[in-house]
Amino acid sequence: MSKQKNDGGDKTEKPTAKRLKDARKDGDVHKSRELSSTVQVLVWLVMAWLLMPFVFKRLQTLFATALSAIHDPTESAMRGLLFAGMETMVWICAPLLLFAAGAGLFTEFLQVGSIVALKKVKPDLSKLNPAEGIKRIFSQENLVEVIKSIVKTTALVGILVWVVFSLLRQYLALPFGQVQDIGEAHWAGLLRIGIWVIFIFFFVSAMDAFYQRFAYMKKLRMSRRDIRQELKDSEGDPYVKGRRKQLHQEWAQRNMLAGVRQANVVVTNPTHVAVALTYEPGETDLPVVVAKGEDYEAQLIRNAAEEAGVPILQNVALARGLNEKIEIEDYITSEFFEAVAELLRWAEEVRAARDGK
Repeated sequence: MSKQKNDGGDKTEKPTAKRLKDARKDGDVHKSRELSSTVQVLVWLVMAWLLMPFVFKRLQTLFATALSAIHDPTESAMRGLLFAGMETMVWICAPLLLFAAGAGLFTEFLQVGSIVALKKVKPDLSKLNPAEGIKRIFSQENLVEVIKSIVKTTALVGILVWVVFSLLRQYLALPFGQVQDIGEAHWAGLLRIGIWVIFIFFFVSAMDAFYQRFAYMKKLRMSRRDIRQELKDSEGDPYVKGRRKQLHQEWAQRNMLAGVRQANVVVTNPTHVAVALTYEPGETDLPVVVAKGEDYEAQLIRNAAEEAGVPILQNVALARGLNEKIEIEDYITSEFFEAVAELLRWAEEVRAARDGK
C-alpha cells in the first residue's frame, strides 16, 4: 500500500533540471535576504568610516552657518541655514544610501543572477484571501523569520550591554577628561558594536542561506508521477513513441521485401542470414545489396523470394561476408566480385531453365 502511494503522489524525489528551470522563469528562486541586509550594513559602516572626515567638515560648516544665523537672525540668514542643513543632510546621507543600495543589488545579483519574471508583478487575487493570509502568517517561513528576528534582537541587546559595561569606566571618566575623549570613547564603542553586529549578522546569513536552499529544494520536490508526466510532456508519450517506431520498422520491412521481389538472387547462410542482390546491366554499375537480415528478417527475405520466384542459393561464406561488410543499397566491393558474378550466372541459368519449361 505504501509502495503504491510512493509511486504516485508522494513528493519524495529531487526536482529535475526542467522543474528548476521553469521555477526560475516564474521568478521562483532561493535567496537569503539576511545576506543582502548584512552586506548593506557592512557597506554602510565602511562608508561611514571612510566619509568621517568629509562628514566632519560638512558639520563644521553647518555649525558655523548656524552660529552666524544666531548672531544675525534675519530672514535671509534663516533661509541660508535651512538650505545649508538640507544640503548637509543630502551630502551625508546620499553616499551612504546609494552605496548600500548598490551593494544590496549586487548581492542579490550574485545570488540569483539576472531574471525577468513578469509573473511576479501580475496581480494575484489569492493574496487578498483572508484564509490564505492567515495560513501565511502561521507558515513555517514566517516562523523561521520570527526566530531569526529574535536571535538578532537578542544578540544586538547582548552586544550593546557588553560594550557599555566594558567601556563603563571610560564613560564615567568623561566629565573629568578632555573634549576629544568623548569622541574617542564613542568611536571605540561604535567600532566594537559594528564588528560584533557584522559577525553575528554574517553568521545568521550563512545559516539562512543554507536553510533557504533546503526549503526551496523541498518546496520543488516532485513525485514519481510528476517525473513520468514531465518525461511524457518533453519527450512524448512512450506508447506513441513505441508505436511510431513499430510503424517505421514495418514500413522499412515492406520496402525491403519489395526490393527482394525485384532482386536477381538471394544468398543464404542457410537459415540465419539472407542477402538479396540485384544487378541490371546499363542501369547499375555493380551488383547492389537491396536487402539483408538475420534470423526472423532472413526468414522474411526467403519467403518473399520464394513467392516472387527469385532464385535462392546457399553459400555460407558469401552470405556472411555480404551481411557483415556491405550495407543496404551499397555496391559490393572488389573482394566479392568473383563470387557474386558466379552467383548471378547461376541465377540466370535457373531463370532460363525455368522459363524454358
